[in-house]
Amino acid sequence: MELPAGPSVPFAGRQAKIKPAGALEGARDGPRGGSLDEAIDAAMEGRRPALKAGGITDKGASARRLPLMAALGAPTLWQAEAPAWRAYANTAGMVLLALALALALQQVMASLNIALVFLTAVLGSAVAYGLWPSLFASLLSVIAYNYFFLPPVYTTTIGDPENVIAMVSFVIVAVIVSNLASRVRSQAIAARQRAQTTEQLYLFSRKLSAAVTLEDLIWASGDHIALMLDVRVVLLLPRDGELFLSEVHPATDSLSEADLAAARWCWANSRAAGRDGEAHGGAGRLFLPLRTGRGVVAVIGLKAERPGALLSTDQRRLLEALCDQAALAIERTHLARDVDRARLAAETDRLRSALLTSISHDLRTPLASILGSATSLKTQPDALDESAKREMIGTIQEEAERLNRFIGNLLDMTRLESGAVVPRSSMADLSEIVGSALERANRILEPHDVQVRLPPDLPMLNLDVVLFEQVLFNLLDNAGKYTPAGSLIRLEARHENEIVSLQIIDQGDGIPAADRERIFDKFYRIHAADRRRAGTGLGLAICRGFVEAMGGAITAGNRPDGPGAVFTLTLPVPRQLSAPEAK
Repeated sequence: MELPAGPSVPFAGRQAKIKPAGALEGARDGPRGGSLDEAIDAAMEGRRPALKAGGITDKGASARRLPLMAALGAPTLWQAEAPAWRAYANTAGMVLLALALALALQQVMASLNIALVFLTAVLGSAVAYGLWPSLFASLLSVIAYNYFFLPPVYTTTIGDPENVIAMVSFVIVAVIVSNLASRVRSQAIAARQRAQTTEQLYLFSRKLSAAVTLEDLIWASGDHIALMLDVRVVLLLPRDGELFLSEVHPATDSLSEADLAAARWCWANSRAAGRDGEAHGGAGRLFLPLRTGRGVVAVIGLKAERPGALLSTDQRRLLEALCDQAALAIERTHLARDVDRARLAAETDRLRSALLTSISHDLRTPLASILGSATSLKTQPDALDESAKREMIGTIQEEAERLNRFIGNLLDMTRLESGAVVPRSSMADLSEIVGSALERANRILEPHDVQVRLPPDLPMLNLDVVLFEQVLFNLLDNAGKYTPAGSLIRLEARHENEIVSLQIIDQGDGIPAADRERIFDKFYRIHAADRRRAGTGLGLAICRGFVEAMGGAITAGNRPDGPGAVFTLTLPVPRQLSAPEAK
């Protein structure tokens, strides 16, 4: 019973589970037209060729494939059009040409030397057609030489005993020349076969290396094997204890129940099954396992409408080489997937550890201060004077604000990670946002001197006021924590080449060179040798996320004129404002 192949679907990695009673769905198209050159060019350029439905439509592709198919023993169109009798007919023609040339040279050459002309025909036949046609040429040459040139001429009788010796010598030389020339021809054909096979293996490896995903890899493998061996190909991948049909060439092909049984046996036993295999000989396909150190990573099935053995010895050897390359490429994709999973798991563990460490320190510290001050105010109200009470109330307020910033940073980072940050941009005045951020950070910046330099002609910017104010607040909070009391913090802006840049410059210790690339990572903090800064390590990561969401950029560096860090925000000027200025 034949199971019809399901409709083809776009190249998206869908696979069809092998079920005896169901249709084969989700298999991608097989060879869909186009030429072998397109497939090779696509492999070189790292893309899949644009092929058309209905098989190979480029006759040149089939013609270019014929030499390799003939070398590997597959029946080809050339073989059908060039039967063996043609070689013998052409050989007879060569002997006739040699006879004509010998008759023309008869007046200037001795009869014994005329034999060299016929040896030329024998040599040409051996080089062109091999041993047996050259032996046929030897026979014809002996008859012609005896009949036309050895007295008595025009008879088969040899009158002179010396001519008998010459005739025997001619036969021996002709046979030796035939064998040597045919051997050289066979070696040249074998060398050409090896070169063609090596070239095809190289192109196959290039195509596999250009494949990025497992789906691309499976498609490239099935397509190339089908083209090289002139067979129908199916590829099945194991997953969760079942075989799934992943590739069909051509897309209209189908699998019978006997094929399915042979494929499962091949997968389970890691040996060939089906036609010309070790089991399930009634199947219409030959199934071979694609093995690596992990075991069987795929099963390939081949089918061809030709009598006798499905593949010759050379073709079987070539197929094994192709299967080994395909298996290694599939193994490579599995290893890359495992590495990605391990890297993701390690990153998740690192972030979880950083989050727990941050919460345990930065959440517990303000809570402990708030709890201590509140307990003192409750249990000892009469023992505290007014200044002590105001100090404790101020501590409660300061630590509560710090705790509020901590929770806010966590919520902002959660919004960034989930992609929920959508800027509500509008035309805004940069000086107003800077003033609002300075007012909000007043308590943090109270121990420092703050200097603001904003040109009066700054253009309006398309910003989300709330998000950009949070960016400035985080940068000012960072400058306040990492600079000593009494130092200067400057905010400078300038407008150049349709870009507005805003710099926050401090007089702290600066940013170590080893930390510049990671300073915007989540939960990353610079640790001084003598103290640990308070914070979650999320402020700068949030700054980068918010600024990039608004179409800007943020960079960090050190001051060139002394110690201190420089954070630079660059924002584009809206086009509707820059166009009139350009005019």
